[in-house]
Amino acid sequence: MLSPRRLATTAAPLAALALGVLALLVLADLITLGAAAAATAFMISLAALALLLLTVRRIDGKAHRIDLRIKKHEAELARTTAALKTIETRLDVLVQAVEDSAARRADDLGAILASLGEDRVNAMARAREVEELREEVRALAKGRV
Repeated sequence: MLSPRRLATTAAPLAALALGVLALLVLADLITLGAAAAATAFMISLAALALLLLTVRRIDGKAHRIDLRIKKHEAELARTTAALKTIETRLDVLVQAVEDSAARRADDLGAILASLGEDRVNAMARAREVEELREEVRALAKGRV
């Protein structure tokens, strides 16, 4: 596609040549000055339309490229969103597993502590019983002697 600069560099010599030919035709009295002015105005309007068309086509091409980039970024965003949802699902599963594990550990620790507490209570009761038996044995031993 021609750029506006290339179009101008190509059209400028052609326009100068066309104006020169029109000037020669007017000087040779082959066409009137009004017809030459009308032809010049027509050439200028055609050049402006060509420049406008070229500019519109370039803008449309840029808009199309921007649209393609946006679609590419939207597709990447959709893939990223899907990946994030997958990761979020996995994290939810992991969080639930960690919570379940923590609950099991808390239950196990509670059972261990309860068991230790029961053993301690039982040991204290037995220690009292043993102490009472010792006192009885001492008392019996003192009574015999």
